[in-house]
Amino acid sequence: MSFRMDVREDKVLQDGAYPAQLANVEQKETKFGERLMWTFEVFGENTEVVGFTSMSPSTKAKAYQWAAAIMGEIDPKIGWGPEDVIGGDCTVVLEVAEDAQGTERNKVVKVKPPKNKPEAAGNPRESGDPGEDPDRIPF
Repeated sequence: MSFRMDVREDKVLQDGAYPAQLANVEQKETKFGERLMWTFEVFGENTEVVGFTSMSPSTKAKAYQWAAAIMGEIDPKIGWGPEDVIGGDCTVVLEVAEDAQGTERNKVVKVKPPKNKPEAAGNPRESGDPGEDPDRIPF
């Protein structure tokens, strides 16, 4: 029997924002308790980055904010699950950090909607846009 393995580079990307897709989100037991591990594939870089969030259901928690960045609005009566976010596009904000072994790795510090998708709030001023879209200014 023959097989061929794909190769994924485990390179460290510079601090910054990168277009990505959520490959997986799963519950993991860590030394900090039960957490969600989010695995993102960074477009054009042939690499994956990982981020962790708590299991808190609060709308102020990272898990909710990351899911909302990927999905858009979340109905609080329904909530969300892995099937709602896996495969979704987003922008990941990365920092370089050292792991427990002293190896440099990327850390996902924030997840934002993809650049071609409007913010969940729908207000460009709230998304940090300093001005209006010139194509939308009436003449």
